[in-house]
Amino acid sequence: MAFSSILFDVSDHVATITINRPERLNATDDTTRTELGQAWARVRDDSDIRVAIITGAGDRAFSAGQDIKATSAKGIRNKVPGSRLHHHVWKPVICALNGMVVGGGLHQVADADLIIAAEHAELIDTHLAVGNVFALEPAVLLRRMPISMVMQLALMTKDGRISAQRAHEIGLVNEVVPADRLQARAREIALGIAKLSPATTQTSIKAMWASLDVGLAPANDVAYRHVLHHQMTHPDYKEGMLAFAERREPRWADE
Repeated sequence: MAFSSILFDVSDHVATITINRPERLNATDDTTRTELGQAWARVRDDSDIRVAIITGAGDRAFSAGQDIKATSAKGIRNKVPGSRLHHHVWKPVICALNGMVVGGGLHQVADADLIIAAEHAELIDTHLAVGNVFALEPAVLLRRMPISMVMQLALMTKDGRISAQRAHEIGLVNEVVPADRLQARAREIALGIAKLSPATTQTSIKAMWASLDVGLAPANDVAYRHVLHHQMTHPDYKEGMLAFAERREPRWADE
């Protein structure tokens, strides 16, 4: 795929998506959102890809969110968010925060499975400051962090910024690392995940995200259906236990 606003690379079963507009602090315009959607579709549909990393170019910003300058001039033609949940991607996604995350950039953070942040990264929301409703990102963020912290982002705008360390303290960010270790650490984690059974991993992720849509009792039913279906239909269920018993590396199915 040829892209103009993002970079897309695949190696060792790991796809790396890089928002590549550092001159605009990796803000997303119509083209960027379209290309992100195409990239997530490739991650979803390519059986060679087992894990995805999403990050930003440079060291200043992961993404400054919606490109306000472009939007004020032309409006928004592409209103589809370019994050993984909107494209039904159940492969593991690692978000590597290489700098500040603003507004719409929080989509990628909210929808990731694991979040690794550089020490200087910070979360900021400015929706209300520019007359936009802050609702899409909180729909998922409220399931990942305290409501008081989401309200801080929304109502205090730039003064409500949350540092990488604070995001780690409240359980949103998994690890905080020096900036020069960020990409290597994200890839290290991705390569470890890529060794797991692709089918088992994706079923687990889908079941966990789906359980957030319902209460506790229905969530148990959702989980049980995914577990039972995998055990009864997929060869990796038996292969994993057999490999453990025989003290060898498992030979996972491709799907």
